[in-house]
Amino acid sequence: MQAVGFGAVLLSSFFFGFNGYFAKVGYGLGFSPLRLLTVRFTVAAIVMWGIMVWFGKNKGSVSRPLLFGLAAQGAAYALTALGFFKALELMPAGLVGIFFYMHPLVTLAFARVLWGERASKYMLGALLLAIFGAALVSWSGGGPPLAPAGLLWIDLSACSYAAFTLIGQKTPGTLDAVVVSAYSITFCALFLSMLNLPLYMLTGELTAKMWLVGLGIAIVCTVLAILLYVVGIKSIGASRTAILSAAEPLSGVLIAAVLLNGRMFVWQWAGMALIVGAVAVSRKKGGN
Repeated sequence: MQAVGFGAVLLSSFFFGFNGYFAKVGYGLGFSPLRLLTVRFTVAAIVMWGIMVWFGKNKGSVSRPLLFGLAAQGAAYALTALGFFKALELMPAGLVGIFFYMHPLVTLAFARVLWGERASKYMLGALLLAIFGAALVSWSGGGPPLAPAGLLWIDLSACSYAAFTLIGQKTPGTLDAVVVSAYSITFCALFLSMLNLPLYMLTGELTAKMWLVGLGIAIVCTVLAILLYVVGIKSIGASRTAILSAAEPLSGVLIAAVLLNGRMFVWQWAGMALIVGAVAVSRKKGGN
Protein backbone atom coordinates (compact mmCIF):
# COMPACT_ATOMS: atom_id res chain seq x y z
CA MET A 1 0.00 0.00 0.00
CA GLN A 2 2.90 2.36 0.76
CA ALA A 3 4.31 1.81 -2.74
CA VAL A 4 0.97 2.98 -4.15
CA GLY A 5 1.11 6.06 -1.91
CA PHE A 6 4.66 6.96 -2.98
CA GLY A 7 3.80 6.50 -6.64
CA ALA A 8 0.60 8.54 -6.30
CA VAL A 9 2.40 11.51 -4.71
CA LEU A 10 5.21 11.50 -7.26
CA LEU A 11 2.73 11.33 -10.14
CA SER A 12 0.71 14.09 -8.46
CA SER A 13 3.84 16.25 -8.29
CA PHE A 14 4.42 15.67 -11.99
CA PHE A 15 0.90 16.88 -12.84
CA PHE A 16 1.20 19.86 -10.47
CA GLY A 17 4.36 20.77 -12.37
CA PHE A 18 2.24 21.82 -15.37
CA ASN A 19 0.88 24.78 -13.35
CA GLY A 20 3.61 27.10 -14.55
CA TYR A 21 3.14 26.15 -18.19
CA PHE A 22 -0.63 26.68 -18.17
CA ALA A 23 -0.28 29.89 -16.14
CA LYS A 24 2.25 31.35 -18.60
CA VAL A 25 0.11 30.47 -21.62
CA GLY A 26 -3.06 31.66 -19.85
CA TYR A 27 -1.56 35.04 -18.90
CA GLY A 28 -0.46 35.48 -22.50
CA LEU A 29 -4.07 34.98 -23.61
CA GLY A 30 -5.38 37.61 -21.21
CA PHE A 31 -6.22 35.69 -18.03
CA SER A 32 -5.68 37.38 -14.67
CA PRO A 33 -4.49 35.07 -11.86
CA LEU A 34 -7.83 35.13 -10.02
CA ARG A 35 -9.87 34.53 -13.18
CA LEU A 36 -7.66 31.63 -14.24
CA LEU A 37 -7.95 30.05 -10.79
CA THR A 38 -11.73 30.46 -10.73
CA VAL A 39 -12.10 28.84 -14.14
CA ARG A 40 -9.67 26.13 -13.10
CA PHE A 41 -11.52 25.03 -9.99
CA THR A 42 -15.04 25.56 -11.35
CA VAL A 43 -14.34 23.31 -14.33
CA ALA A 44 -12.53 20.81 -12.08
CA ALA A 45 -15.51 20.66 -9.69
CA ILE A 46 -17.88 19.91 -12.58
CA VAL A 47 -15.54 17.18 -13.85
CA MET A 48 -15.19 15.64 -10.38
CA TRP A 49 -18.95 15.50 -9.84
CA GLY A 50 -19.29 13.90 -13.26
CA ILE A 51 -16.77 11.24 -12.19
CA MET A 52 -18.65 10.68 -8.93
CA VAL A 53 -21.97 10.21 -10.73
CA TRP A 54 -20.39 7.95 -13.36
CA PHE A 55 -18.90 5.61 -10.74
CA GLY A 56 -21.80 5.94 -8.30
CA LYS A 57 -19.63 7.57 -5.63
CA ASN A 58 -22.21 10.31 -4.98
CA LYS A 59 -24.70 7.97 -3.28
CA GLY A 60 -22.91 7.84 0.05
CA SER A 61 -23.80 10.41 2.70
CA VAL A 62 -21.21 12.75 4.18
CA SER A 63 -21.76 13.72 7.82
CA ARG A 64 -21.97 17.38 8.79
CA PRO A 65 -18.69 17.40 10.82
CA LEU A 66 -16.89 15.76 7.89
CA LEU A 67 -18.49 18.24 5.50
CA PHE A 68 -17.06 21.10 7.57
CA GLY A 69 -13.64 19.44 7.39
CA LEU A 70 -13.84 19.12 3.61
CA ALA A 71 -14.96 22.75 3.38
CA ALA A 72 -11.93 23.78 5.43
CA GLN A 73 -9.70 21.70 3.17
CA GLY A 74 -11.18 23.35 0.08
CA ALA A 75 -10.70 26.84 1.54
CA ALA A 76 -7.12 25.94 2.48
CA TYR A 77 -6.33 24.91 -1.08
CA ALA A 78 -8.00 28.03 -2.49
CA LEU A 79 -5.74 30.18 -0.29
CA THR A 80 -2.76 28.06 -1.36
CA ALA A 81 -3.40 28.68 -5.05
CA LEU A 82 -4.36 32.33 -4.60
CA GLY A 83 -1.31 33.12 -2.45
CA PHE A 84 1.03 31.38 -4.88
CA PHE A 85 -0.31 33.09 -8.00
CA LYS A 86 -0.46 36.51 -6.30
CA ALA A 87 3.15 36.10 -5.12
CA LEU A 88 4.17 35.39 -8.72
CA GLU A 89 2.95 38.87 -9.64
CA LEU A 90 5.26 40.48 -7.08
CA MET A 91 8.36 38.26 -6.92
CA PRO A 92 10.53 36.19 -9.30
CA ALA A 93 9.20 32.67 -9.85
CA GLY A 94 12.41 31.17 -8.43
CA LEU A 95 12.04 32.98 -5.10
CA VAL A 96 8.35 32.13 -4.93
CA GLY A 97 9.21 28.46 -5.39
CA ILE A 98 11.93 28.53 -2.75
CA PHE A 99 9.68 30.06 -0.09
CA PHE A 100 6.68 27.90 -1.01
CA TYR A 101 8.63 24.66 -0.70
CA MET A 102 9.20 25.33 2.96
CA HIS A 103 5.72 23.86 3.44
CA PRO A 104 7.03 20.36 4.31
CA LEU A 105 8.78 21.93 7.32
CA VAL A 106 5.55 23.69 8.33
CA THR A 107 3.61 20.43 7.92
CA LEU A 108 6.09 18.49 10.03
CA ALA A 109 6.09 21.19 12.74
CA PHE A 110 2.30 21.35 12.99
CA ALA A 111 2.00 17.54 12.98
CA ARG A 112 4.37 17.53 15.95
CA VAL A 113 2.53 20.29 17.83
CA LEU A 114 -1.02 19.15 17.11
CA TRP A 115 -0.72 15.38 17.20
CA GLY A 116 2.64 14.69 18.82
CA GLU A 117 4.06 13.00 15.73
CA ARG A 118 7.78 12.43 16.06
CA ALA A 119 10.05 12.66 13.06
CA SER A 120 12.76 9.99 12.82
CA LYS A 121 16.27 10.73 11.62
CA TYR A 122 15.27 9.40 8.21
CA MET A 123 12.27 11.72 8.02
CA LEU A 124 14.34 14.74 9.09
CA GLY A 125 17.06 13.84 6.63
CA ALA A 126 14.55 13.49 3.81
CA LEU A 127 12.97 16.80 4.81
CA LEU A 128 16.30 18.68 4.63
CA LEU A 129 17.20 17.09 1.31
CA ALA A 130 13.75 17.92 -0.10
CA ILE A 131 13.83 21.56 1.00
CA PHE A 132 17.37 22.23 -0.25
CA GLY A 133 16.67 20.34 -3.46
CA ALA A 134 13.44 22.24 -4.11
CA ALA A 135 15.22 25.54 -3.41
CA LEU A 136 17.99 24.76 -5.90
CA VAL A 137 15.57 23.57 -8.57
CA SER A 138 13.32 26.61 -8.12
CA TRP A 139 16.14 29.16 -8.20
CA SER A 140 16.74 30.47 -11.72
CA GLY A 141 19.28 33.21 -11.05
CA GLY A 142 19.12 36.80 -9.91
CA GLY A 143 15.99 38.92 -9.80
CA PRO A 144 14.30 41.92 -8.16
CA PRO A 145 14.57 42.35 -4.37
CA LEU A 146 12.09 40.68 -2.08
CA ALA A 147 8.69 42.37 -1.93
CA PRO A 148 7.11 42.37 1.57
CA ALA A 149 3.63 41.85 0.09
CA GLY A 150 4.95 38.98 -2.02
CA LEU A 151 6.48 37.34 1.05
CA LEU A 152 3.15 37.59 2.88
CA TRP A 153 1.31 36.00 -0.03
CA ILE A 154 3.75 33.10 -0.38
CA ASP A 155 3.84 32.52 3.39
CA LEU A 156 0.04 32.33 3.32
CA SER A 157 0.29 29.87 0.44
CA ALA A 158 2.82 27.59 2.17
CA CYS A 159 0.92 27.55 5.48
CA SER A 160 -2.39 26.92 3.70
CA TYR A 161 -0.89 24.00 1.79
CA ALA A 162 0.34 22.52 5.06
CA ALA A 163 -3.18 22.91 6.44
CA PHE A 164 -4.65 21.22 3.35
CA THR A 165 -2.30 18.27 3.83
CA LEU A 166 -2.90 17.94 7.57
CA ILE A 167 -6.68 18.17 7.29
CA GLY A 168 -6.54 15.53 4.58
CA GLN A 169 -4.76 13.14 6.94
CA LYS A 170 -7.66 13.38 9.39
CA THR A 171 -10.39 12.41 6.93
CA PRO A 172 -11.59 8.84 7.61
CA GLY A 173 -9.60 6.19 5.76
CA THR A 174 -12.87 4.60 4.61
CA LEU A 175 -13.92 7.73 2.74
CA ASP A 176 -13.18 7.36 -0.96
CA ALA A 177 -10.44 9.59 -2.37
CA VAL A 178 -12.73 10.62 -5.24
CA VAL A 179 -15.34 11.87 -2.75
CA VAL A 180 -12.74 13.76 -0.71
CA SER A 181 -11.28 15.37 -3.84
CA ALA A 182 -14.70 16.28 -5.27
CA TYR A 183 -15.88 18.04 -2.14
CA SER A 184 -12.54 19.77 -1.53
CA ILE A 185 -12.35 21.06 -5.11
CA THR A 186 -16.00 22.16 -5.01
CA PHE A 187 -15.54 24.15 -1.80
CA CYS A 188 -12.36 25.63 -3.29
CA ALA A 189 -14.32 26.77 -6.36
CA LEU A 190 -17.08 28.26 -4.17
CA PHE A 191 -14.52 30.16 -2.08
CA LEU A 192 -12.85 31.64 -5.18
CA SER A 193 -16.23 32.48 -6.73
CA MET A 194 -17.04 34.62 -3.71
CA LEU A 195 -13.89 36.63 -4.42
CA ASN A 196 -14.47 36.76 -8.16
CA LEU A 197 -18.00 36.21 -9.50
CA PRO A 198 -17.52 33.91 -12.51
CA LEU A 199 -20.20 35.55 -14.68
CA TYR A 200 -17.60 36.10 -17.43
CA MET A 201 -17.65 32.34 -17.97
CA LEU A 202 -21.18 32.70 -19.37
CA THR A 203 -20.90 35.94 -21.36
CA GLY A 204 -18.55 34.78 -24.10
CA GLU A 205 -15.56 36.77 -22.81
CA LEU A 206 -13.37 33.66 -22.82
CA THR A 207 -11.99 32.62 -26.21
CA ALA A 208 -11.70 29.01 -27.37
CA LYS A 209 -7.98 29.03 -26.55
CA MET A 210 -8.69 30.36 -23.06
CA TRP A 211 -11.18 27.55 -22.49
CA LEU A 212 -8.58 25.00 -23.64
CA VAL A 213 -6.10 26.38 -21.10
CA GLY A 214 -8.80 26.36 -18.42
CA LEU A 215 -9.72 22.77 -19.25
CA GLY A 216 -6.08 21.69 -19.26
CA ILE A 217 -5.19 23.23 -15.91
CA ALA A 218 -8.47 21.94 -14.43
CA ILE A 219 -7.95 18.30 -15.45
CA VAL A 220 -4.17 17.94 -15.26
CA CYS A 221 -3.20 20.26 -12.38
CA THR A 222 -6.39 19.89 -10.34
CA VAL A 223 -8.48 16.76 -10.89
CA LEU A 224 -5.58 14.34 -11.47
CA ALA A 225 -3.05 16.11 -9.24
CA ILE A 226 -5.29 16.60 -6.19
CA LEU A 227 -6.90 13.16 -6.49
CA LEU A 228 -3.49 11.47 -6.48
CA TYR A 229 -2.29 13.73 -3.65
CA VAL A 230 -5.27 12.68 -1.52
CA VAL A 231 -4.51 9.03 -2.29
CA GLY A 232 -0.93 9.67 -1.12
CA ILE A 233 -2.02 11.34 2.13
CA LYS A 234 -4.28 8.40 2.96
CA SER A 235 -1.54 5.88 2.15
CA ILE A 236 1.65 7.35 3.67
CA GLY A 237 0.52 10.23 5.90
CA ALA A 238 0.81 14.00 5.78
CA SER A 239 4.51 14.38 6.63
CA ARG A 240 5.84 11.97 4.01
CA THR A 241 3.42 13.30 1.40
CA ALA A 242 4.60 16.87 2.04
CA ILE A 243 8.25 15.82 1.67
CA LEU A 244 7.65 13.90 -1.56
CA SER A 245 5.72 16.83 -3.04
CA ALA A 246 9.06 18.65 -3.27
CA ALA A 247 9.40 16.79 -6.57
CA GLU A 248 6.93 19.30 -8.05
CA PRO A 249 9.50 22.01 -8.91
CA LEU A 250 11.62 19.29 -10.50
CA SER A 251 8.79 18.39 -12.88
CA GLY A 252 7.97 22.08 -13.34
CA VAL A 253 11.50 22.89 -14.48
CA LEU A 254 11.64 19.88 -16.82
CA ILE A 255 8.25 20.75 -18.32
CA ALA A 256 9.32 24.39 -18.82
CA ALA A 257 12.54 23.23 -20.47
CA VAL A 258 10.65 20.99 -22.91
CA LEU A 259 7.52 23.04 -23.63
CA LEU A 260 8.72 26.62 -23.09
CA ASN A 261 12.36 26.21 -24.14
CA GLY A 262 13.48 27.04 -20.63
CA ARG A 263 17.13 26.91 -19.60
CA MET A 264 18.39 24.57 -16.88
CA PHE A 265 21.33 25.52 -14.67
CA VAL A 266 23.91 23.28 -13.03
CA TRP A 267 22.51 23.91 -9.53
CA GLN A 268 19.07 22.82 -10.72
CA TRP A 269 20.49 19.45 -11.74
CA ALA A 270 22.09 19.24 -8.28
CA GLY A 271 18.71 20.05 -6.73
CA MET A 272 17.13 17.23 -8.70
CA ALA A 273 19.69 14.83 -7.28
CA LEU A 274 18.85 15.99 -3.74
CA ILE A 275 15.12 15.49 -4.33
CA VAL A 276 15.72 11.97 -5.65
CA GLY A 277 17.78 11.36 -2.51
CA ALA A 278 14.92 12.66 -0.35
CA VAL A 279 12.52 10.22 -2.00
CA ALA A 280 14.91 7.33 -1.34
CA VAL A 281 15.54 8.32 2.30
CA SER A 282 11.83 8.85 3.04
CA ARG A 283 11.15 5.25 2.02
CA LYS A 284 13.42 3.90 4.76
CA LYS A 285 11.57 1.85 7.36
CA GLY A 286 12.84 4.16 10.04
CA GLY A 287 11.05 7.02 8.33
CA ASN A 288 7.70 5.96 9.76
